[in-house]
Amino acid sequence: MGTHSFGIKRRKDRMKHDPTEIPLYSAREAARFVGVPPSTLQKWLHGREYEAGGGTKWSKPLLSPADPRTGRLSFANLAEAHILDATRKARIPMADVRAAIDMLQREHSYKHPLLSGRFYRIGKRMFVEYLNEIVSASRPTEGQPQLGDLLEAYLERITRDDQDRPIRLFPMRYNESKRVVLDFGIAAGQPVVTGTGILVECLRDLRDAGTSIPKIA
Repeated sequence: MGTHSFGIKRRKDRMKHDPTEIPLYSAREAARFVGVPPSTLQKWLHGREYEAGGGTKWSKPLLSPADPRTGRLSFANLAEAHILDATRKARIPMADVRAAIDMLQREHSYKHPLLSGRFYRIGKRMFVEYLNEIVSASRPTEGQPQLGDLLEAYLERITRDDQDRPIRLFPMRYNESKRVVLDFGIAAGQPVVTGTGILVECLRDLRDAGTSIPKIA
């Protein structure tokens, strides 16, 4: 086996055993953790029809679940959905986001182009400029949230390891102070109180059972 072929095999082996690709979450769990409506996440996973030019068009999916058979998502999928939420907040149509992702994919054939190290360093600027060009050509931008600022805020909430894999996510929903984190190495990536292993779900159950906030604290 030549050096080039051996290098390709090693890269494939690393992807095969990448723990951030393990299917951990149902679509409903992922939507709740990221803070997007379940219907929105379903569209990102399965695509959608939309009216355009007097006819019906099809917008391709934005996400590929780690387990297509069960539809379960990985930690990497969760991080992708978190980033896509920035485009939702900027009110950018799904078809335009798909076109921008395809543009990145043509430039660099990553499995998760929005999570690649190159995207963080260079590609995010191309992504924003490409979408801004589409948006400005199709409708006025007055009052439109600035995708560049939103994207930076969302990317800043993802911690990556030395192999550029997402391993920690501070979701935006009700979490301005980053008190809640999804850490791949703690509680199988379930939401916990930052700096602890305390599951947010357990605290919610205590509150729902009538335990006072001071007692929970």
